[in-house]
Amino acid sequence: MKKHALLMIFGALFAQLSFAQTTDTVTVNFVKNAAMGNTMEVKAGQLAAKKGKSASVKAYGLRMIKDHTLANAELKKIALKKGYSTAVPAMPADPMLANTTGTEFDKNYITMMVADHKKTIALFERASTNAKDADVKAFAVKTLPKLKQHLASVQSIAANMNLSVQ
Repeated sequence: MKKHALLMIFGALFAQLSFAQTTDTVTVNFVKNAAMGNTMEVKAGQLAAKKGKSASVKAYGLRMIKDHTLANAELKKIALKKGYSTAVPAMPADPMLANTTGTEFDKNYITMMVADHKKTIALFERASTNAKDADVKAFAVKTLPKLKQHLASVQSIAANMNLSVQ
């Protein structure tokens, strides 16, 4: 009986060590940052849908709500299966967005979306090549084209608004 209990303990420890060895910091950081980014995109999109002045800003906000809600659901499914945390701390609305209206809101939102999507694409590109978890890596690879479409769309909106964004 004692032998069986010891085998179970060693088995559990081995499983935890195996998980720890396959869990690299790129994967863990990616899951955390991708979940936070998706949540932020949804919140900002909700503000854009409500406060945006131009139809293109409102439509882009709605697209961000839809696409990033779906991406977050898929990421959470993978994370739950693998034991990664997708807990996102409570994030207040960005003051640059929350405290502006009209054309000023549109400019701030579009500028923010260009910068955020560039950072997000870099995050997903790193995970698509460096993450050791195959499911997380596949998620990053699968999601990258959609993120690049988001960037191209928001850059087009920025150009139409005569915004100089980098």
